[in-house]
Amino acid sequence: MDGTLAKFQTVDTLEKLYEKGYFYNLPPNENVVEAIRNIINNHPEKEVYILSAVLSDSKYAKAEKDAWLNKYLPEIDAEHRIYPPCGDSKLAYVPGGIRTTDFLLDDYTHNLILWEPPAKGIKLLNGINHTRGTWQGSMLRFDKKPEQLAADIVKVIEGAQMKDMRPQDKILHQEQKAPKL
Repeated sequence: MDGTLAKFQTVDTLEKLYEKGYFYNLPPNENVVEAIRNIINNHPEKEVYILSAVLSDSKYAKAEKDAWLNKYLPEIDAEHRIYPPCGDSKLAYVPGGIRTTDFLLDDYTHNLILWEPPAKGIKLLNGINHTRGTWQGSMLRFDKKPEQLAADIVKVIEGAQMKDMRPQDKILHQEQKAPKL
């Protein structure tokens, strides 16, 4: 969720992650939220889950993530929300184990690498990640129009390989191509 559906907020101390309101008050990545809503509404054959790590010793993390989803993406019911403890592999928490038809949309390369194989990962480029360039699979930008992002996610699920540029790289690329006055 954080870094994909919700904007990741950097903290100066780890204690901030334990404060009441930290997770609930994360602003949504509206394009991503709307893209996921689009997939849920227009592709009912695609079963969407939330798989978001929580600080197991936090009094607030799980409840606040649930409240956040209730507010911004209530289409995903409680049975489709999975919260493994931070540090644990997300794989171990998927009911029935992951299958070749499963996809993980994540902003963190480590999670994606663990997901493949047998399943596939899609890296969401959120403007602050992919600084080392180690992920070689499909990558989609968070700042696309929701309809386009949803369509691209579905294309990847159906077998396409897509590699968007990082948002910050696209800006640099456009500046370099701009005519000099």
